[in-house]
Amino acid sequence: MRGGGDDRLEDPSMTVGVLGTGRMGMALARALAAAGETVLLCSARLGWPPPDITEPGCVAVSLGELLRHGELVLLAVPFPVAVGFVSGPAGRFGAGRTLVDATNPGQNSWRGAVRGANPPASLPPGISGGELIAEAAPTWQVAKAFNTVPADQVAACRLAGAAVTVPVAGAPAAKADVSALARRLGFEPLDAGGIEASRHLESLATLLIAVSAAHHLHGRVGIHIGQPDPPVGAQAARNPATPTAAPAATGRHL
Repeated sequence: MRGGGDDRLEDPSMTVGVLGTGRMGMALARALAAAGETVLLCSARLGWPPPDITEPGCVAVSLGELLRHGELVLLAVPFPVAVGFVSGPAGRFGAGRTLVDATNPGQNSWRGAVRGANPPASLPPGISGGELIAEAAPTWQVAKAFNTVPADQVAACRLAGAAVTVPVAGAPAAKADVSALARRLGFEPLDAGGIEASRHLESLATLLIAVSAAHHLHGRVGIHIGQPDPPVGAQAARNPATPTAAPAATGRHL
């Protein structure tokens, strides 16, 4: 397992465990393997043998192997399955490692948007899914991320020429790991705050799912959050010695 601090960014490779072999789990696994990560794939059907897969760069493992060897673990399963996972013994084996919650409570993930499904919310009042998972997994450093990216868009990480934004909320160490990973996949991570900001990320996912369904986009939707360049006059006023130049068309990332 790698140490904290700057080591997270200096050593780009890591062993990533992906729990879930559905559309989102496989999309993330393929993208991670293509980016040079070592990917361990475990079925969401806990207690089952390793899945029968032949994806290049991916290794099918049991849950025990995933927990022993995954430096970072991604929850790419329906929300109730994710809660069951962290509420059991797995929640006590984190040892300070990063756990990424990519679920969306109250929605059948992005698959529901494609099929037109919209199950009722399954959360207690006043708490987000990310917070609930973090509370159930105190030995892990938990981050909420990738829940705003549909499975079909994981490989297509650009939007109108700009990198798709992936908001990340959670513990600082986990956010550092996930942000570095998102960049290696071609996304632009955005620090959204602590794990309590999960409610905003989950609401954003609900909005994007509704937009996708309303416009028949079949999950082909994403966001780019950036800060526009200031007007040319404002730039010159702040730095009179700098020659006047046209502003960049794409603005800049936050």
